[in-house]
Amino acid sequence: MGTIAEARSGPARDGWGPDAEPAGLERELTEAVLAGAARSDVLRALARATGRQVRLLSAEGAVLATTDGGAGMSATVADSVLAGVAGPVVDTLDGLCATALPVRAGTTVGGVLLTVGPGDPRVQALAGAAVTALLIDAVRAGDGSAEVSPQHKPADVVAALRSGTVSPSVCAAATRLGIDLERPPAGAVLHYSGSRLRAWSTALTWLEHPVQQEARTAWTVVPGEAVLARLRSRLRLMTGDESAGDHVVAASGSHPDSTVGLARSFTEAERLLGLARTRRVPLLTFGRCGVVQVLLPLPPAELEAYAEAHLGPIRQRPELMATLRAWLAERGSRQSVSEQLHLHRNSVGYRVRQIKNLLGTDPLLPAASAQLHLALAALDLLAADHQRLRGDGDPVSAGH
Repeated sequence: MGTIAEARSGPARDGWGPDAEPAGLERELTEAVLAGAARSDVLRALARATGRQVRLLSAEGAVLATTDGGAGMSATVADSVLAGVAGPVVDTLDGLCATALPVRAGTTVGGVLLTVGPGDPRVQALAGAAVTALLIDAVRAGDGSAEVSPQHKPADVVAALRSGTVSPSVCAAATRLGIDLERPPAGAVLHYSGSRLRAWSTALTWLEHPVQQEARTAWTVVPGEAVLARLRSRLRLMTGDESAGDHVVAASGSHPDSTVGLARSFTEAERLLGLARTRRVPLLTFGRCGVVQVLLPLPPAELEAYAEAHLGPIRQRPELMATLRAWLAERGSRQSVSEQLHLHRNSVGYRVRQIKNLLGTDPLLPAASAQLHLALAALDLLAADHQRLRGDGDPVSAGH
């Protein structure tokens, strides 16, 4: 997919800045999208021109793409914006004010465009310059995909389920897609790290499941682990990466009992995907993540506090941390740890004595072992969250 710079016929620029004019911006964005640029490119260009963070929402207020990873708005407010009743200044679900603009032309609805911050006529004019480009992208994205309703494509339905902004029309659209919200499936997310991005995007369109895609990451719903494993296998085959390592990683959250729970399931899936990538495992589900289940509802600050309380004296000693992990995993077998870490048995014994002295406990005692396993898992989850939020490789939750 081309970028704005790649799609320009003239010399590439550094991007539109604060002196951008709406007419020129509209012309350039429209030409760029016609040349193959993606909506994420449009949002980034608009963010540079306005100096504001930008979000594109579905007709139900769910996030489709953002420059800041922020939240959407309620379905009621989104409906009002599209109907021309509400706006231009609205409140988002994460407590910010934003200028809202309907992205629609006749019966074609591309969603709601938000520029975060107080109302400003110039910002509103610049945002209006992006509407045509976003409408072209919306029509292009709909080619070859099922039209669930005039305003609800499969990707929109998944986006609404992810955000928890589920209206009656979304429920009806979900039913047409075979999603039973009376017995909700689990939220699932897949990530592609290979080089065949075009093949990845094409493969996603051939899945029998509704999918929301943002670059290398895709969200869907699955009834169980077996289905997710099949989806991952098919994507590996269709991208031509089935024998080239684990370029497709998948994760799923818990099985919810409501649409609110389904939104939480998607959040769990995203965190587990980060953990799977950190641990280099191809598939990780809520049912198979062990003690991590207990940690998933906790915010990073609480994870950090728990890890520090139980591992603080050795956290800055990587050799002791590695020894502790191996010692717990091998249940105190000095020989196994020696072979795993390529250390002399006496060196293993010396390190274990240091660990016992610094932590003030024997790691193999049942209570201590449970606490340390949980603390190490908390550190793994923190590392995965950090990687995900920092956007290493590609943000897992760029649109959520």
